[in-house]
Amino acid sequence: MKKLVMTLFTAVLLGVAIFAGGSEALAMDSKGTIKFKTDANTYTKSATSIVVTGTLARDLENGFSVIILNNKGKVFARKDISHSIGSRNFRVSFSTKNLPAGKYDVQVGQDWGGRYWSGELKHYITVQH
Repeated sequence: MKKLVMTLFTAVLLGVAIFAGGSEALAMDSKGTIKFKTDANTYTKSATSIVVTGTLARDLENGFSVIILNNKGKVFARKDISHSIGSRNFRVSFSTKNLPAGKYDVQVGQDWGGRYWSGELKHYITVQH
């Protein structure tokens, strides 16, 4: 019994050590009033898209925008999405085909009647080619 417990403990410890350094598969979280995340921190040559999923700040019958910009502030991709009342959740996908290698930020914005809600990543994502 003691040997079984030690084996399980060792397996769990090795699993944590192996997967703790694999940040490429971890999602990148956001800050701000709109909460969202990307599907990865790093996009390698084999990656075909950046998927952004999240929850809007308000359930309003208006649209919202998702923007990908580089670390210098230049916009590389933008999608304006129509939204209907009933679900605050969203999922938007961007192709990595036309994104040069580098660091990028993702921002999501929504406005209504002069009020504005937004979110942006806590850290840059990396695109490798």
